[in-house]
Amino acid sequence: MALSFEEINILGNITNDSYGCAATTSGYGNSKLGGYSTGGMGSASSIAIKTSIDGDVMHVTSIAVINLGPIGVQHQEITKCENELNQYIKKYISEVKKDFKKKENAGRALKASQVKDSENTDVEMINHYAATRRAYVRRTICFKIG
Repeated sequence: MALSFEEINILGNITNDSYGCAATTSGYGNSKLGGYSTGGMGSASSIAIKTSIDGDVMHVTSIAVINLGPIGVQHQEITKCENELNQYIKKYISEVKKDFKKKENAGRALKASQVKDSENTDVEMINHYAATRRAYVRRTICFKIG
């Protein structure tokens, strides 16, 4: 069942973080109210999640800045970061579903199923010559919504 225009508007308002909302999730308090976090790698505030809606597909992109370290451990660090980003995306989707189902919003359940083979990971080096080798890791997963 496709979403109506009003339901897409509600979903857009739930996922909007452009004004009055925090772009990064926070481990303490409500992210819509700008909750606080102690920070640091792997903490809730080191991950940013953005959403875009394209027809009946919702693209959820999560981004983190990590230290890749020496060349021998870069693949392990990227895999560890991918797993962490997957957990954040899964938690984000469950929060969006919970907000969508509230009586003051749509009042019905949101169905979001992952599109097969839609997972995409991009690693973008910030400085190739630094010893820490900082990089952006961007993970995108697409969900069919209805």
